[in-house]
Amino acid sequence: MIVLTYFVFAFWTICGLNYAETARILGVFPTPSKSHWLLGSALMKELALDGHDVTDVSPFQLAESPANYHHVKVQTDHVFFDHVMEQFYKEADSSAFSKIINLYNVVNFFSNTTLTSPEVKELLRSDQKFDLIILEIFLDDALLGFAEHFKCPVVGMTTHGTLEWINTLVGNPQPLSYVPHVHIGFSNPMDFWQRLTNVLFTILDNYLITHHLYPAQEEIFRAAFPNATRSLSELRKDAVSLVLVNNHFSLSYPRPYVPNMIEIGGFHVKRKVNQLPENIRRFIENSSDGVIYFSMGSNLKPSLMGKEKLQAVLDSFAVVPHRIIWKYDNESMHLDPSKYLISKWLPQDDILAHPNVKLFITHGGLLSCTESIHHGKPIIGIPIFADQQMNMDQAEQAGWGVTVKFTKLNKESLGAALSEVLNNDKYTKRVQVISKRLRDQPLPPMDMAKFWINYVIRHDGAKHLKSPRQRFNFIQLNNIDVYVFILVILVILMLLSFKIIRAVCSRIRKNELTSKGASKSKTN
Repeated sequence: MIVLTYFVFAFWTICGLNYAETARILGVFPTPSKSHWLLGSALMKELALDGHDVTDVSPFQLAESPANYHHVKVQTDHVFFDHVMEQFYKEADSSAFSKIINLYNVVNFFSNTTLTSPEVKELLRSDQKFDLIILEIFLDDALLGFAEHFKCPVVGMTTHGTLEWINTLVGNPQPLSYVPHVHIGFSNPMDFWQRLTNVLFTILDNYLITHHLYPAQEEIFRAAFPNATRSLSELRKDAVSLVLVNNHFSLSYPRPYVPNMIEIGGFHVKRKVNQLPENIRRFIENSSDGVIYFSMGSNLKPSLMGKEKLQAVLDSFAVVPHRIIWKYDNESMHLDPSKYLISKWLPQDDILAHPNVKLFITHGGLLSCTESIHHGKPIIGIPIFADQQMNMDQAEQAGWGVTVKFTKLNKESLGAALSEVLNNDKYTKRVQVISKRLRDQPLPPMDMAKFWINYVIRHDGAKHLKSPRQRFNFIQLNNIDVYVFILVILVILMLLSFKIIRAVCSRIRKNELTSKGASKSKTN
Protein backbone atom coordinates (compact mmCIF):
# COMPACT_ATOMS: atom_id res chain seq x y z
CA MET A 1 0.00 0.00 0.00
CA ILE A 2 2.84 2.39 0.89
CA VAL A 3 4.61 1.61 -2.40
CA LEU A 4 1.38 2.20 -4.33
CA THR A 5 0.83 5.53 -2.55
CA TYR A 6 4.38 6.60 -3.35
CA PHE A 7 3.94 5.91 -7.07
CA VAL A 8 0.60 7.71 -7.13
CA PHE A 9 2.18 10.80 -5.55
CA ALA A 10 5.18 10.57 -7.86
CA PHE A 11 2.87 10.28 -10.89
CA TRP A 12 0.88 13.33 -9.90
CA THR A 13 4.06 15.28 -9.15
CA ILE A 14 5.38 14.62 -12.64
CA CYS A 15 2.02 15.29 -14.28
CA GLY A 16 1.52 18.39 -12.16
CA LEU A 17 4.85 19.84 -13.21
CA ASN A 18 4.07 19.25 -16.88
CA TYR A 19 0.65 20.81 -16.52
CA ALA A 20 2.07 23.84 -14.70
CA GLU A 21 4.61 24.10 -17.53
CA THR A 22 7.24 26.64 -16.57
CA ALA A 23 6.78 29.68 -14.39
CA ARG A 24 8.76 32.73 -13.33
CA ILE A 25 9.36 32.38 -9.59
CA LEU A 26 10.84 34.96 -7.24
CA GLY A 27 12.38 33.59 -4.05
CA VAL A 28 12.97 36.08 -1.21
CA PHE A 29 15.22 34.82 1.60
CA PRO A 30 16.42 37.93 3.42
CA THR A 31 17.82 36.51 6.66
CA PRO A 32 21.63 36.86 6.76
CA SER A 33 21.85 33.36 8.20
CA LYS A 34 23.44 30.88 5.85
CA SER A 35 21.46 27.96 7.26
CA HIS A 36 18.20 29.76 6.40
CA TRP A 37 19.48 30.52 2.90
CA LEU A 38 20.58 26.92 2.34
CA LEU A 39 16.97 25.81 2.68
CA GLY A 40 15.69 28.43 0.26
CA SER A 41 18.45 27.94 -2.30
CA ALA A 42 18.02 24.16 -2.22
CA LEU A 43 14.34 24.56 -3.09
CA MET A 44 14.97 27.21 -5.74
CA LYS A 45 17.69 25.12 -7.38
CA GLU A 46 15.33 22.13 -7.60
CA LEU A 47 12.67 24.33 -9.20
CA ALA A 48 15.22 25.65 -11.68
CA LEU A 49 16.29 22.11 -12.57
CA ASP A 50 12.63 21.32 -13.21
CA GLY A 51 12.56 24.08 -15.81
CA HIS A 52 11.18 27.07 -13.94
CA ASP A 53 12.88 30.46 -14.33
CA VAL A 54 13.85 31.42 -10.79
CA THR A 55 15.27 34.55 -9.18
CA ASP A 56 16.82 34.38 -5.74
CA VAL A 57 16.82 37.52 -3.53
CA SER A 58 19.25 36.86 -0.67
CA PRO A 59 22.57 37.87 0.94
CA PHE A 60 24.28 34.75 -0.42
CA GLN A 61 24.92 33.49 -3.94
CA LEU A 62 24.60 29.89 -5.10
CA ALA A 63 27.77 28.47 -6.63
CA GLU A 64 27.43 26.63 -9.93
CA SER A 65 23.81 27.62 -10.38
CA PRO A 66 21.77 26.60 -13.45
CA ALA A 67 21.45 29.09 -16.32
CA ASN A 68 17.82 29.80 -15.37
CA TYR A 69 18.77 30.59 -11.76
CA HIS A 70 19.27 34.34 -11.22
CA HIS A 71 20.54 36.16 -8.14
CA VAL A 72 19.65 39.55 -6.67
CA LYS A 73 22.04 40.50 -3.90
CA VAL A 74 20.81 41.72 -0.53
CA GLN A 75 23.41 43.91 1.12
CA THR A 76 23.71 43.21 4.80
CA ASP A 77 25.79 44.46 7.69
CA HIS A 78 27.83 41.42 8.69
CA VAL A 79 29.56 43.33 11.50
CA PHE A 80 26.16 44.08 13.01
CA PHE A 81 25.07 40.46 12.54
CA ASP A 82 28.23 39.14 14.23
CA HIS A 83 27.57 41.52 17.12
CA VAL A 84 24.03 40.17 17.43
CA MET A 85 25.33 36.59 17.53
CA GLU A 86 27.87 37.53 20.22
CA GLN A 87 25.08 39.11 22.27
CA PHE A 88 23.08 35.87 22.04
CA TYR A 89 25.94 34.08 23.85
CA LYS A 90 26.02 36.75 26.54
CA GLU A 91 22.25 36.73 26.95
CA ALA A 92 21.76 32.96 26.76
CA ASP A 93 20.24 32.94 30.25
CA SER A 94 18.26 36.18 29.95
CA SER A 95 14.47 36.31 29.99
CA ALA A 96 12.39 35.20 27.01
CA PHE A 97 10.85 38.68 27.00
CA SER A 98 14.17 40.45 26.38
CA LYS A 99 15.12 37.87 23.75
CA ILE A 100 12.01 38.43 21.66
CA ILE A 101 12.38 42.22 21.87
CA ASN A 102 15.94 41.86 20.54
CA LEU A 103 14.72 39.46 17.85
CA TYR A 104 12.04 41.89 16.65
CA ASN A 105 14.55 44.73 16.46
CA VAL A 106 16.93 42.57 14.43
CA VAL A 107 14.14 41.47 12.07
CA ASN A 108 13.10 45.09 11.48
CA PHE A 109 16.70 45.99 10.71
CA PHE A 110 17.12 43.24 8.11
CA SER A 111 13.69 43.78 6.56
CA ASN A 112 14.71 47.39 5.93
CA THR A 113 18.16 46.33 4.71
CA THR A 114 16.57 43.98 2.18
CA LEU A 115 14.20 46.54 0.70
CA THR A 116 16.82 49.30 0.56
CA SER A 117 19.53 47.18 -1.10
CA PRO A 118 20.45 48.70 -4.51
CA GLU A 119 19.87 45.51 -6.51
CA VAL A 120 16.49 44.93 -4.83
CA LYS A 121 15.41 48.50 -5.57
CA GLU A 122 16.51 48.01 -9.18
CA LEU A 123 14.40 44.83 -9.35
CA LEU A 124 11.36 46.75 -8.07
CA ARG A 125 11.91 49.46 -10.69
CA SER A 126 12.24 46.92 -13.50
CA ASP A 127 9.46 45.65 -15.73
CA GLN A 128 10.01 42.03 -14.70
CA LYS A 129 6.95 39.89 -14.04
CA PHE A 130 6.58 36.84 -11.82
CA ASP A 131 3.96 34.13 -11.47
CA LEU A 132 4.76 33.26 -7.85
CA ILE A 133 6.76 34.49 -4.89
CA ILE A 134 8.36 32.11 -2.38
CA LEU A 135 9.00 34.08 0.79
CA GLU A 136 10.86 33.04 3.91
CA ILE A 137 8.45 33.99 6.68
CA PHE A 138 10.45 35.29 9.60
CA LEU A 139 8.45 38.18 11.07
CA ASP A 140 9.28 40.12 7.89
CA ASP A 141 5.69 41.01 6.90
CA ALA A 142 6.83 44.15 5.05
CA LEU A 143 8.21 41.83 2.37
CA LEU A 144 4.65 40.80 1.50
CA GLY A 145 4.83 44.00 -0.52
CA PHE A 146 6.55 41.95 -3.24
CA ALA A 147 3.21 40.19 -3.77
CA GLU A 148 1.41 43.52 -4.10
CA HIS A 149 4.09 44.95 -6.40
CA PHE A 150 4.25 41.97 -8.77
CA LYS A 151 0.55 41.06 -8.45
CA CYS A 152 1.10 37.38 -7.78
CA PRO A 153 0.43 34.87 -4.98
CA VAL A 154 2.86 33.96 -2.20
CA VAL A 155 4.02 30.57 -0.98
CA GLY A 156 5.51 31.10 2.45
CA MET A 157 8.36 28.95 3.73
CA THR A 158 9.45 28.54 7.32
CA THR A 159 12.97 27.59 8.33
CA HIS A 160 11.59 26.44 11.67
CA GLY A 161 8.28 25.10 12.92
CA THR A 162 4.93 26.85 13.11
CA LEU A 163 4.48 30.00 15.20
CA GLU A 164 1.52 32.27 15.90
CA TRP A 165 2.78 34.98 13.53
CA ILE A 166 2.84 32.37 10.76
CA ASN A 167 -0.59 31.02 11.67
CA THR A 168 -2.16 34.45 11.34
CA LEU A 169 -1.17 34.58 7.65
CA VAL A 170 -3.33 31.56 6.77
CA GLY A 171 -5.77 31.27 9.67
CA ASN A 172 -4.15 28.22 11.22
CA PRO A 173 -5.28 27.31 14.78
CA GLN A 174 -2.80 27.14 17.64
CA PRO A 175 -4.38 25.50 20.71
CA LEU A 176 -2.41 26.89 23.64
CA SER A 177 -3.27 23.87 25.76
CA TYR A 178 -0.84 21.67 23.84
CA VAL A 179 1.08 23.89 21.38
CA PRO A 180 3.85 25.68 23.33
CA HIS A 181 5.24 29.05 22.34
CA VAL A 182 8.62 28.54 20.73
CA HIS A 183 10.47 31.06 22.91
CA ILE A 184 9.63 29.63 26.32
CA GLY A 185 11.14 26.23 25.66
CA PHE A 186 8.31 23.95 26.79
CA SER A 187 7.74 20.55 25.31
CA ASN A 188 4.54 18.52 25.33
CA PRO A 189 2.42 17.70 27.30
CA MET A 190 2.45 20.81 29.51
CA ASP A 191 1.31 20.79 33.12
CA PHE A 192 -1.10 23.41 34.51
CA TRP A 193 1.56 26.01 35.33
CA GLN A 194 3.25 25.58 31.96
CA ARG A 195 -0.08 25.98 30.18
CA LEU A 196 -0.76 29.11 32.23
CA THR A 197 2.68 30.48 31.32
CA ASN A 198 2.09 29.57 27.69
CA VAL A 199 -1.20 31.48 27.57
CA LEU A 200 0.15 34.57 29.35
CA PHE A 201 3.37 34.66 27.31
CA THR A 202 1.45 34.27 24.04
CA ILE A 203 -0.83 37.16 25.02
CA LEU A 204 2.24 39.27 25.82
CA ASP A 205 3.96 38.29 22.57
CA ASN A 206 0.85 39.11 20.52
CA TYR A 207 0.74 42.51 22.21
CA LEU A 208 4.42 43.15 21.37
CA ILE A 209 3.90 42.05 17.77
CA THR A 210 0.85 44.28 17.38
CA HIS A 211 2.28 47.37 19.07
CA HIS A 212 6.05 47.04 18.51
CA LEU A 213 6.77 44.90 15.45
CA TYR A 214 3.82 45.67 13.15
CA PRO A 215 4.17 49.49 13.27
CA ALA A 216 7.84 49.22 12.28
CA GLN A 217 7.04 46.75 9.50
CA GLU A 218 4.24 49.04 8.29
CA GLU A 219 6.69 51.96 8.07
CA ILE A 220 9.20 49.83 6.11
CA PHE A 221 6.42 48.59 3.82
CA ARG A 222 5.11 52.09 3.04
CA ALA A 223 8.61 53.40 2.31
CA ALA A 224 9.39 50.58 -0.12
CA PHE A 225 5.96 50.28 -1.74
CA PRO A 226 4.44 53.79 -1.72
CA ASN A 227 1.98 52.95 -4.53
CA ALA A 228 0.57 49.82 -2.92
CA THR A 229 -3.21 49.61 -3.27
CA ARG A 230 -3.59 47.14 -0.41
CA SER A 231 -2.54 47.79 3.16
CA LEU A 232 -0.11 45.53 4.96
CA SER A 233 -2.91 44.29 7.22
CA GLU A 234 -4.89 43.27 4.11
CA LEU A 235 -1.85 41.47 2.70
CA ARG A 236 -1.44 39.56 5.96
CA LYS A 237 -4.97 38.22 5.54
CA ASP A 238 -4.96 37.52 1.81
CA ALA A 239 -1.50 37.40 0.18
CA VAL A 240 -0.23 34.00 1.36
CA SER A 241 -1.73 31.07 -0.55
CA LEU A 242 0.19 28.30 1.18
CA VAL A 243 2.95 27.75 3.75
CA LEU A 244 5.66 25.09 3.51
CA VAL A 245 6.47 24.18 7.12
CA ASN A 246 9.97 22.92 7.82
CA ASN A 247 8.76 20.42 10.38
CA HIS A 248 7.20 16.98 10.65
CA PHE A 249 5.06 15.45 13.36
CA SER A 250 7.71 12.77 13.93
CA LEU A 251 10.15 15.55 14.91
CA SER A 252 7.84 17.17 17.45
CA TYR A 253 4.18 16.29 18.12
CA PRO A 254 0.84 16.24 16.31
CA ARG A 255 -0.98 19.54 15.94
CA PRO A 256 -3.82 20.87 13.74
CA TYR A 257 -3.22 22.31 10.29
CA VAL A 258 -5.49 23.96 7.74
CA PRO A 259 -5.18 22.52 4.20
CA ASN A 260 -2.66 25.12 3.04
CA MET A 261 -0.12 24.33 5.77
CA ILE A 262 2.16 21.61 4.34
CA GLU A 263 4.81 19.86 6.43
CA ILE A 264 8.05 19.28 4.50
CA GLY A 265 10.40 18.68 7.44
CA GLY A 266 13.74 17.24 6.34
CA PHE A 267 13.43 18.41 2.73
CA HIS A 268 16.95 19.83 2.84
CA VAL A 269 18.53 16.54 3.94
CA LYS A 270 20.24 14.71 1.09
CA ARG A 271 18.59 11.42 0.14
CA LYS A 272 21.82 10.44 -1.60
CA VAL A 273 24.90 10.92 0.59
CA ASN A 274 27.86 12.57 -1.11
CA GLN A 275 31.33 11.12 -0.79
CA LEU A 276 33.27 12.84 1.99
CA PRO A 277 36.48 14.74 1.24
CA GLU A 278 39.37 12.34 1.58
CA ASN A 279 40.90 13.94 4.69
CA ILE A 280 37.58 13.84 6.56
CA ARG A 281 36.80 10.28 5.44
CA ARG A 282 40.21 9.01 6.62
CA PHE A 283 39.92 10.88 9.92
CA ILE A 284 36.53 9.30 10.66
CA GLU A 285 37.30 5.77 9.47
CA ASN A 286 40.68 5.59 11.25
CA SER A 287 39.07 6.38 14.60
CA SER A 288 38.77 3.08 16.47
CA ASP A 289 36.46 4.58 19.12
CA GLY A 290 34.35 6.63 16.74
CA VAL A 291 33.95 10.36 16.22
CA ILE A 292 32.13 13.22 17.95
CA TYR A 293 30.95 15.99 15.64
CA PHE A 294 30.70 19.47 17.20
CA SER A 295 29.05 22.43 15.48
CA MET A 296 27.16 25.44 16.82
CA GLY A 297 25.57 26.12 13.44
CA SER A 298 26.27 28.65 10.73
CA ASN A 299 25.68 31.79 12.82
CA LEU A 300 27.05 31.21 16.33
CA LYS A 301 30.83 31.50 16.36
CA PRO A 302 32.60 29.19 18.85
CA SER A 303 35.40 31.73 19.23
CA LEU A 304 32.88 34.06 20.92
CA MET A 305 31.92 31.53 23.60
CA GLY A 306 34.56 32.90 25.96
CA LYS A 307 37.88 31.42 27.12
CA GLU A 308 36.42 29.64 30.15
CA LYS A 309 33.72 27.91 28.12
CA LEU A 310 36.17 26.89 25.41
CA GLN A 311 38.58 25.50 27.99
CA ALA A 312 35.74 23.54 29.59
CA VAL A 313 34.94 22.02 26.20
CA LEU A 314 38.61 21.09 25.61
CA ASP A 315 38.95 19.59 29.11
CA SER A 316 35.83 17.49 28.52
CA PHE A 317 37.05 16.27 25.13
CA ALA A 318 40.42 15.32 26.58
CA VAL A 319 38.77 12.66 28.75
CA VAL A 320 36.91 10.78 26.00
CA PRO A 321 38.77 8.44 23.61
CA HIS A 322 36.78 9.59 20.59
CA ARG A 323 38.18 11.82 17.88
CA ILE A 324 36.60 15.26 17.48
CA ILE A 325 35.47 17.01 14.30
CA TRP A 326 34.90 20.65 15.21
CA LYS A 327 33.40 23.40 13.07
CA TYR A 328 35.37 26.46 14.24
CA ASP A 329 35.15 29.93 12.75
CA ASN A 330 38.84 30.87 12.62
CA GLU A 331 42.30 29.32 12.57
CA SER A 332 43.37 30.31 16.08
CA MET A 333 42.76 26.84 17.54
CA HIS A 334 45.89 24.67 17.18
CA LEU A 335 45.24 21.20 18.57
CA ASP A 336 46.58 17.67 18.17
CA PRO A 337 45.67 16.69 14.56
CA SER A 338 45.46 13.02 15.56
CA LYS A 339 42.61 13.90 17.96
CA TYR A 340 41.00 16.94 16.32
CA LEU A 341 39.93 17.88 12.82
CA ILE A 342 39.03 21.59 12.79
CA SER A 343 37.59 23.53 9.87
CA LYS A 344 35.58 26.69 9.15
CA TRP A 345 33.26 24.71 6.89
CA LEU A 346 32.23 21.06 7.07
CA PRO A 347 29.74 18.93 5.09
CA GLN A 348 27.55 18.34 8.13
CA ASP A 349 24.88 16.25 6.42
CA ASP A 350 27.45 13.85 4.92
CA ILE A 351 29.45 13.65 8.16
CA LEU A 352 26.38 12.72 10.21
CA ALA A 353 25.54 10.03 7.66
CA HIS A 354 28.78 8.16 8.42
CA PRO A 355 28.23 5.16 10.74
CA ASN A 356 31.40 5.86 12.73
CA VAL A 357 30.07 9.22 13.94
CA LYS A 358 28.67 8.43 17.41
CA LEU A 359 27.47 11.80 18.73
CA PHE A 360 26.52 15.28 17.55
CA ILE A 361 27.08 18.26 19.87
CA THR A 362 24.91 21.10 18.60
CA HIS A 363 23.16 24.35 19.48
CA GLY A 364 19.82 22.57 19.04
CA GLY A 365 18.62 24.38 15.91
CA LEU A 366 15.81 22.68 14.02
CA LEU A 367 17.89 22.00 10.90
CA SER A 368 20.64 20.31 12.91
CA CYS A 369 18.11 18.33 14.94
CA THR A 370 16.37 17.20 11.75
CA GLU A 371 19.65 16.04 10.18
CA SER A 372 20.61 14.28 13.40
CA ILE A 373 17.30 12.41 13.51
CA HIS A 374 17.42 11.54 9.82
CA HIS A 375 20.84 9.94 10.24
CA GLY A 376 20.04 8.39 13.63
CA LYS A 377 22.60 10.25 15.76
CA PRO A 378 21.99 11.20 19.43
CA ILE A 379 22.79 14.75 20.47
CA ILE A 380 24.06 16.92 23.28
CA GLY A 381 22.49 20.35 22.92
CA ILE A 382 23.82 23.71 24.10
CA PRO A 383 20.82 25.95 23.28
CA ILE A 384 21.41 29.69 22.97
CA PHE A 385 18.33 31.40 21.48
CA ALA A 386 15.08 31.14 19.48
CA ASP A 387 13.62 27.64 19.18
CA GLN A 388 16.77 25.85 20.34
CA GLN A 389 15.66 25.34 23.95
CA MET A 390 12.28 23.99 22.85
CA ASN A 391 13.94 21.61 20.38
CA MET A 392 16.22 20.32 23.13
CA ASP A 393 13.30 19.93 25.56
CA GLN A 394 11.61 17.76 22.94
CA ALA A 395 14.81 15.79 22.36
CA GLU A 396 15.19 15.12 26.08
CA GLN A 397 11.55 14.16 26.50
CA ALA A 398 11.71 11.86 23.47
CA GLY A 399 14.87 10.29 24.88
CA TRP A 400 17.46 10.96 22.18
CA GLY A 401 19.31 13.97 23.57
CA VAL A 402 20.73 15.71 26.64
CA THR A 403 20.83 19.46 27.31
CA VAL A 404 23.73 21.41 28.81
CA LYS A 405 22.78 25.00 29.61
CA PHE A 406 25.33 27.44 28.20
CA THR A 407 25.49 29.40 31.46
CA LYS A 408 26.24 26.14 33.33
CA LEU A 409 28.66 24.79 30.75
CA ASN A 410 31.83 23.55 32.47
CA LYS A 411 34.05 20.47 32.50
CA GLU A 412 31.77 18.66 34.92
CA SER A 413 28.42 19.36 33.21
CA LEU A 414 29.64 18.63 29.68
CA GLY A 415 31.68 15.65 30.89
CA ALA A 416 28.61 14.17 32.58
CA ALA A 417 26.55 14.64 29.41
CA LEU A 418 29.27 13.00 27.28
CA SER A 419 29.50 10.04 29.64
CA GLU A 420 25.72 9.63 29.72
CA VAL A 421 25.14 9.65 25.96
CA LEU A 422 28.28 7.80 24.86
CA ASN A 423 27.98 5.02 27.46
CA ASN A 424 24.23 4.48 27.24
CA ASP A 425 22.99 3.06 23.96
CA LYS A 426 19.36 3.93 24.76
CA TYR A 427 19.88 7.36 23.15
CA THR A 428 21.09 5.88 19.86
CA LYS A 429 18.33 3.25 19.84
CA ARG A 430 15.69 5.88 20.51
CA VAL A 431 16.83 8.29 17.77
CA GLN A 432 16.95 5.42 15.29
CA VAL A 433 13.30 4.64 16.04
CA ILE A 434 12.37 8.29 15.42
CA SER A 435 14.51 8.28 12.27
CA LYS A 436 12.38 5.47 10.84
CA ARG A 437 9.26 7.56 11.45
CA LEU A 438 10.73 10.63 9.75
CA ARG A 439 11.83 8.62 6.72
CA ASP A 440 8.46 6.85 6.43
CA GLN A 441 6.71 9.36 4.17
CA PRO A 442 4.67 8.76 1.00
CA LEU A 443 6.83 11.18 -0.97
CA PRO A 444 10.27 12.73 -0.36
CA PRO A 445 9.71 16.13 1.32
CA MET A 446 11.40 18.03 -1.53
CA ASP A 447 9.02 16.45 -4.04
CA MET A 448 6.13 17.31 -1.72
CA ALA A 449 7.26 20.96 -1.64
CA LYS A 450 7.56 21.11 -5.43
CA PHE A 451 4.16 19.50 -5.93
CA TRP A 452 2.39 22.12 -3.81
CA ILE A 453 4.29 25.02 -5.40
CA ASN A 454 3.15 23.80 -8.80
CA TYR A 455 -0.35 23.28 -7.41
CA VAL A 456 -0.56 26.96 -6.42
CA ILE A 457 0.69 28.00 -9.86
CA ARG A 458 -1.73 25.68 -11.70
CA HIS A 459 -4.73 26.86 -9.70
CA ASP A 460 -4.13 30.61 -9.90
CA GLY A 461 -3.11 31.11 -6.29
CA ALA A 462 -5.23 28.23 -4.92
CA LYS A 463 -7.68 30.58 -3.24
CA HIS A 464 -9.92 27.62 -2.46
CA LEU A 465 -7.36 26.45 0.13
CA LYS A 466 -7.59 29.61 2.20
CA SER A 467 -9.31 29.28 5.56
CA PRO A 468 -12.52 31.30 6.22
CA ARG A 469 -10.88 32.18 9.55
CA GLN A 470 -9.04 34.99 7.77
CA ARG A 471 -12.33 36.87 7.27
CA PHE A 472 -13.29 36.80 10.94
CA ASN A 473 -12.34 39.15 13.72
CA PHE A 474 -11.62 37.88 17.24
CA ILE A 475 -15.26 38.10 18.35
CA GLN A 476 -16.61 36.29 15.28
CA LEU A 477 -13.84 33.69 15.27
CA ASN A 478 -14.55 32.65 18.84
CA ASN A 479 -18.34 32.92 18.43
CA ILE A 480 -18.45 35.44 21.26
CA ASP A 481 -21.28 37.32 19.52
CA VAL A 482 -23.24 34.06 19.20
CA TYR A 483 -22.69 33.12 22.83
CA VAL A 484 -23.64 36.63 23.98
CA PHE A 485 -26.81 36.45 21.83
CA ILE A 486 -27.72 33.07 23.32
CA LEU A 487 -27.02 34.39 26.81
CA VAL A 488 -29.21 37.47 26.19
CA ILE A 489 -32.06 35.28 24.90
CA LEU A 490 -31.75 33.00 27.92
CA VAL A 491 -31.75 35.96 30.29
CA ILE A 492 -34.82 37.43 28.54
CA LEU A 493 -36.62 34.08 28.72
CA MET A 494 -35.70 33.72 32.38
CA LEU A 495 -36.93 37.24 33.14
CA LEU A 496 -40.13 36.64 31.20
CA SER A 497 -40.63 33.32 32.97
CA PHE A 498 -40.00 35.00 36.29
CA LYS A 499 -42.47 37.77 35.49
CA ILE A 500 -45.09 35.28 34.30
CA ILE A 501 -44.65 33.13 37.38
CA ARG A 502 -44.80 36.20 39.62
CA ALA A 503 -47.93 37.42 37.82
CA VAL A 504 -49.57 34.02 38.16
CA CYS A 505 -48.65 33.82 41.82
CA SER A 506 -49.94 37.35 42.35
CA ARG A 507 -53.21 36.47 40.63
CA ILE A 508 -53.55 33.32 42.72
CA ARG A 509 -52.93 35.24 45.94
CA LYS A 510 -55.39 37.91 44.85
CA ASN A 511 -58.01 35.25 44.07
CA GLU A 512 -57.38 33.60 47.42
CA LEU A 513 -57.81 36.92 49.23
CA THR A 514 -60.99 37.61 47.25
CA SER A 515 -62.33 34.17 48.11
CA LYS A 516 -61.55 34.63 51.78
CA GLY A 517 -63.26 38.05 51.75
CA ALA A 518 -66.36 36.61 50.14
CA SER A 519 -66.47 33.79 52.69
CA LYS A 520 -66.25 36.22 55.58
CA SER A 521 -69.11 38.32 54.11
CA LYS A 522 -71.37 35.27 53.84
CA THR A 523 -70.58 34.23 57.42
CA ASN A 524 -71.45 37.64 58.77
